[in-house]
Amino acid sequence: MAKLLAYYNLCPINNIDDFLGLSRDVDPGCVINTLGRNIILVVKISNQRQIRSWTVLDRLSSKVVYDFKSEQYVAVFGGRYIRCWGRDHTDVNTVKKIKLYRTVQDLFTLENGQTLILYSDGSCESLESALETRNEHKFSQDNARGVHNVDPKTHTIRDVRVLELDNGTPLLTYFLRKEEDGSVDFHYALLNPADLKVAKGIERVRMVRRGDDMKMVSGCVVDGSDGPSLLSIWSDSRIFNLHLSLGQSPKSEEGVGNFIELVQSFNVKEPVSMTGIGKDYVAVYANNKNQDGAMLVLFNVQFKVFQAKQLFKVHFHASRFWVVDSNILLAFGQTLAVVPFKISKEQLADMIGSQRTFDLSHTIDDESINEEGEFFDVYAFDEMRSEIGASGGQKNADEDVYEDDESMTEDATVPHRLTGEPEFEEVLRTAYRQTLPVDVVECPELPDDMVQIKLFTNADLSLGPLMLSEKFEIMLEELERSGCSEMEICDKVVPWLIQTSLTEDLAKCLKRYSVISERTIVSALKYALSLETDDDSGTDEPMEESAVSGGKFKIPASEHTDMPNQDVMVEAQASHPSHRDLLNVVLSCSFNRTALIPYARKELDFVTVTKLLQHLEYLLVDPLATLSETLHTVENFDSDEQTVQWIMVLIDSHYQQFILSTEESVRAQVQRMLDIVESHVGMIKQLNSLAPTLRHMMQRNAQESVRDSSQWYSIETVTLY
Repeated sequence: MAKLLAYYNLCPINNIDDFLGLSRDVDPGCVINTLGRNIILVVKISNQRQIRSWTVLDRLSSKVVYDFKSEQYVAVFGGRYIRCWGRDHTDVNTVKKIKLYRTVQDLFTLENGQTLILYSDGSCESLESALETRNEHKFSQDNARGVHNVDPKTHTIRDVRVLELDNGTPLLTYFLRKEEDGSVDFHYALLNPADLKVAKGIERVRMVRRGDDMKMVSGCVVDGSDGPSLLSIWSDSRIFNLHLSLGQSPKSEEGVGNFIELVQSFNVKEPVSMTGIGKDYVAVYANNKNQDGAMLVLFNVQFKVFQAKQLFKVHFHASRFWVVDSNILLAFGQTLAVVPFKISKEQLADMIGSQRTFDLSHTIDDESINEEGEFFDVYAFDEMRSEIGASGGQKNADEDVYEDDESMTEDATVPHRLTGEPEFEEVLRTAYRQTLPVDVVECPELPDDMVQIKLFTNADLSLGPLMLSEKFEIMLEELERSGCSEMEICDKVVPWLIQTSLTEDLAKCLKRYSVISERTIVSALKYALSLETDDDSGTDEPMEESAVSGGKFKIPASEHTDMPNQDVMVEAQASHPSHRDLLNVVLSCSFNRTALIPYARKELDFVTVTKLLQHLEYLLVDPLATLSETLHTVENFDSDEQTVQWIMVLIDSHYQQFILSTEESVRAQVQRMLDIVESHVGMIKQLNSLAPTLRHMMQRNAQESVRDSSQWYSIETVTLY
């Protein structure tokens, strides 16, 4: 899960065109800020404090970087002259200049501490190699190799990035824009780790799609889990992802990659800036959809979701990105903003969806869809089938055609023709039922001719299979196949289940998923409290409620199955006066207390809260009335702890109503809660006093094993004289 924290301004910028950029400093948490053509600052990001600064007379042509191998700062003046100085050097103007015979485009610091020099012709090398071989280019200033990768007169290099692969090989990537017609190409090449020169040549990808109006809005390189890839946003609001074929020429039929997502949160008609900020994450700065400001969003390429958003009041067309440690430095307008971000791998599965995945072998392969979302292959009918259809239309002999159809039913290549919508729905339901995951579990307690079937790895044997009714089960399966998170699935399905009063399916849904939003929990809680229970109806007929009935769906006590009951607490709970199945299922759901309190304060009135507290009181007092664990909390679920958490939520959300209430029943209820708490505290104190006794007994047993004595005391003779 990714999160953007509150941003703050690092320093003002006079002109973004003269702002040369930022780079990593030797001091942790600091950044080298080449503020202008003559000003160099080293600033600490956390407190905006200036550590050191220099002013130069000559005009800088690129940002200043720190070379970790030589432990010196490196700057380029006029594109041809290099100066290197130490961190304690005060006057940079006195440092000797070293002339290079090729124009330098920019300087970059790699993760291993090396400094890369990128020339304006697209070639590159390390700082050490440039200083050692600079005299070789003295008499051939254009290009020592005689090969022009880029013509600086007609093309411009933009958005340069250097990645370090898992094997330690550097990867150079940049976009090349032709100023004449505005066309853009993407270049990437592997570098030699020793001298940082191009190893096997530069590969090119044309950023062109079919259609006159299709233009690339922005693009960047992402360091993904499956390797580096090119992510691009286009003028039709589509996002494409192309995996880079390292060491091999890119396939022309791949184009700009595969379509992965449609942009709906921001406007692509205005300029968009983006950069990779880590494994599988991209930061995008763009105009709002309503064009009333700007926004900074984080996009997860692996799961294809937007996970965080930061809003700004004004959108600036010119904006640039840098990433230092866990901070995004965004330059726009006359401001350099710092946006800290956090990426938690542990919570990523909660947001994306950690439900069980299904076999997708029957779905369409990604390679069968091109960039426009169309099929590459055209699936034709069988030739014999086509001839029959043609002959039937010409001769108007329907009876002969039907006879041929019946005779051909044994041929597997001929599909069955569906006559109407009901038949189509029946075939579709049958297909879904065939792909449901089923586990067969052997149990020694069952007879020899019986087996136990578990669906969706159901661990709560008293609930039975957590399968919803047919229509809702198909809906859940489609949502899970499409990659929706558990929270999204519950937010969509639970309101429908409440509206249709399907209490059994609602309880199964809450048991089946582990990540449920607090708003959905409160909605289900209100519905569970509104159901009529045995206490409310006053019926005395001996009935045994289903474990997920919610008080409405009941099974006669006389009807029992041959399968033995494996949970002895079910019968006791079924006869207990506080037994409310659906309510207990809702109360068993895990939640965030801070996020739940506002919803409880808004949705639950005071009368409902007192009614719910009465049920929670039964759960604490009676040992037979307990909450049941869910599938995902079966190992560490504590019913009393969950009950106390709910009591604290209700008291915090309606604290003023409890204070101002003058009803005697409310005061008596609070007093009973206080007595319960004091009794539990007294038990803890008794256990605390019991600890020394148990420890003494353990020490005595240890002494017995050594001395082989059964006495609690020993007598020693001491000679004084």
